[in-house]
Amino acid sequence: MLVGGVIQYGAIFATKHALIQIGRDVGRWAATQDSSPCNAASTQTPPQPVTEADALARESQMMGYLPGDWNASNFTPYSNNTAMPQSPPHSEGVEVVWSYATGSCPPADSSTAAFVTVRLSHRAPNILPGSPTYPALGRVTLLVVIW
Repeated sequence: MLVGGVIQYGAIFATKHALIQIGRDVGRWAATQDSSPCNAASTQTPPQPVTEADALARESQMMGYLPGDWNASNFTPYSNNTAMPQSPPHSEGVEVVWSYATGSCPPADSSTAAFVTVRLSHRAPNILPGSPTYPALGRVTLLVVIW
């Protein structure tokens, strides 16, 4: 049981690190787009940045992620300058909000900053043998917030 616990912890740890890197890459990608940084990407077809997050998760071969797990049905863009709720609406999904300190979005020049906050949620895989007898072990949801 101890060895199985160590292996499961390693799987959760590896998944968390992959999720952090994907979140950073999605935030970096969103910050470098030519479109308006304020919700314009989320209204495109297909919606962005969830499409980019899906592509990055597939490329990284994140544990437990299947192509298309992050899609338009579990993507939540919030209105500009709002706070994300404490708990995500989905156990698997992408959330994004654009914010800016002053003025309107997009900024008129480079003197005003606009920010994007990305929150990713993903269920870590349960690889511990005999874990169906311990249902709580299969409910590990990882959340990563990148500013």
